[in-house]
Formats: sequence, C-alpha cells, structure tokens
Amino acid sequence: MRFYGNEICCGSYACLNAMQDPSIDLQLFEISTSTPFGIRHFENEHFDRLLTTYCDPNQGMDRALRLWGYDAETVRTGAAKEAVREIRRRISPEYPVIVGPIDMGKLGYQIMPALLKRMDHYILLEYCSDTEAYCTDSEGFYQYRLTYEELGAYLSADAVPEADGCITVRQIRKKREYRMEEVLEQSLRYAADNLRAAEEAGEGSRAVKNCCRYLEKYKEYKWRLPLMYDIQYLKQRKLLMLLLTDRLEEIGKCTGERAGEIRQIVNVQNDLLGKIYGNLQKGLGIEQESFDEMARLESTLAEILCIS
Repeated sequence: MRFYGNEICCGSYACLNAMQDPSIDLQLFEISTSTPFGIRHFENEHFDRLLTTYCDPNQGMDRALRLWGYDAETVRTGAAKEAVREIRRRISPEYPVIVGPIDMGKLGYQIMPALLKRMDHYILLEYCSDTEAYCTDSEGFYQYRLTYEELGAYLSADAVPEADGCITVRQIRKKREYRMEEVLEQSLRYAADNLRAAEEAGEGSRAVKNCCRYLEKYKEYKWRLPLMYDIQYLKQRKLLMLLLTDRLEEIGKCTGERAGEIRQIVNVQNDLLGKIYGNLQKGLGIEQESFDEMARLESTLAEILCIS
C-alpha cells in the first residue's frame, strides 16, 4: 500500500497557519506534537476509533508549541455560547484563535457533515469584523466567512472523546527562539514516553490485538471503511517515525545501529499495514496473524525507543 494521504493533521495545520513561521518544518512540527506515536483502540458501536492516536492531540499541540518557542493562552469552556464569547473577546487583527477539538460533524459549512460525526477537528479563526470571523479549515476552506451566530451553532465537543466535554480556545504568541537540536531530542523523548505509556496502559501492542478480536464480533460492512481509514492514518504516523529517526541520525543523536533497528521494525510494520489494507480492498477480510505480528513489533519498537 502506498500512502497518498496528508501527513500533517488539522491541529498542526491550525497552529502553523496561526504562527505563519516559514522557518518551521511542517512534518517536524507534527512529529513534535508526539501525536503520531502510540496506538489506542476504543470499543463503541460507532467504529470511529478502531486504531487511533494514543496521545490526545489537545495535549500534544501544547508540547509542540513550547518546543518551537511559542506560548499558548488557553481557555476551556463548556458550551458553544461561552466559546463564542471568548473568541470575540480575544480575537484581533494581530492574533487569531484556534478552536478545538470540536465535532467535525457539526460544522455546517462542511460538505455532508453528517458523515464526519464525532471526528475531532481544529479550525483557525481570524478577525474579519465585529460580527464575522474568517475560518481557515485544513479540509479545504481558506478564510471562509462565518458570523458569530453561525459559529454558535457549529461549535460542539459533546460527542468527541478527546475534548472531555470542553471547547478549547487558544491564542498563540511568540516567546523565544527554538533550537533544532532540542526540538529533535525532545520529540524522541515524547515519542518514547507515548509508546511506553501506551504499553503500560494496556494499549499499544494490545490495542492492535484487541482491535482484531473486537472486529470478529461484527459484520465486516460495518467496520471495513473505518478500519481502512485508520490504517492509512497509522501508515502516516509510521512514516513520521522514519523521518524523526533520519533527522536524529543526521545530528548524531541516534546511533546507526539503533536507527537501523527502528527502520527495520517500522518498514515491516508498513508492509503489514499494506497487507491488511490490501486484503480488505480485495474482500478477503482480516488475517489475525498480521495483526499479531504488527502488535509484536509495536511492543519491540517501544522497548528500543525507551532505552535510555
């Protein structure tokens, strides 16, 4: 399976669009959120979190901002009206705001939003007037004009697990210059922390096995497309692990032997993901052996990365 998707997620895009800092590498910013590392499996009838990120993007975003020398003033509200009040109070021509995680299925300007229910999402809002804001959404909307009344109807976090029932409003300001060596070293530490925490919490390798076990209880037509989406997303994260390894080896912070081990594991995982995806495309269903091997390698990757 070749990867054709987008390696940068909506939260990172919102931050990068707010900062407008050409010195920041897009992929490295995504890596520094730590979100690409670690796997979680949620069990619910929606089949929308079959294999998802272990780290909450809402936390990872703040990690990344600190590493790149930015400070974020954050307010969490419990209702859309409160969120709109905070947005109107804070937004200015100089400083936009980031809103999320919110329920993508509630964003009325999206095409067929009902298909996007419960998906966590982030948007950037820029000052337009006292009654409107410009909305930039990485799903294909640039400075789309929204009234604050429309925003009040569109903002919801109730059904998004990552939101914990709150709508978060952020405003980003430059604090200091970053050091690339620090960004890379800390990104590796964050990746290792996520992988270790996932294994200790019964996720990580067990999330992969539990997902396979869970799917056996349901008709394939219910979960096939969500799983194919999740596999593509997991592929994206594995490619970013390879990029981080390359950059650390370039600056001498990862030995050639260790880098080789990581690459070998991740490349085999990518092959397994391609096999699982291909079988689903061909209507061959799931093969437990591939999931088991994927899980074993995830555990091994955590062990290697967590070597101090």
